[in-house]
Amino acid sequence: MMFNQMVSDLKLGILPEEYPLRKRFEAAIIKKMGVIRTPYSFWPADRKINPSTKELLWASVLLNDQENYRMIEAFISTELEEKLRARGLQNSGNDLTHMAEQTLQDYIAEFLGLAPSETFKKILQQKVAAITQ
Repeated sequence: MMFNQMVSDLKLGILPEEYPLRKRFEAAIIKKMGVIRTPYSFWPADRKINPSTKELLWASVLLNDQENYRMIEAFISTELEEKLRARGLQNSGNDLTHMAEQTLQDYIAEFLGLAPSETFKKILQQKVAAITQ
């Protein structure tokens, strides 16, 4: 919801404007932190209240925001852990780390897949490389 414009722009081969994206991103991070701190059973499905972690990750890449990128990696781990716990499943730390890394890679692959051209995909790859160093 909060990042529909960003996704639409990317699909058109346009980098979103930084200022409006930064404002939405900062608000979304605060909302996400609030959700993560509540018990899993209370996490709302409404993306206006509980922004998509995947889209937060994409925005952090576009904004080259390494600090929040690292925090979003932690959000991914927390979400996976809570979903497993809700299903009554326990995983070792190594399993959870592997699942979180795989989810992160899936999100990055989906981000790159939004590019309408190879040229634009290369731009997005450079942005990913810059933040993951």
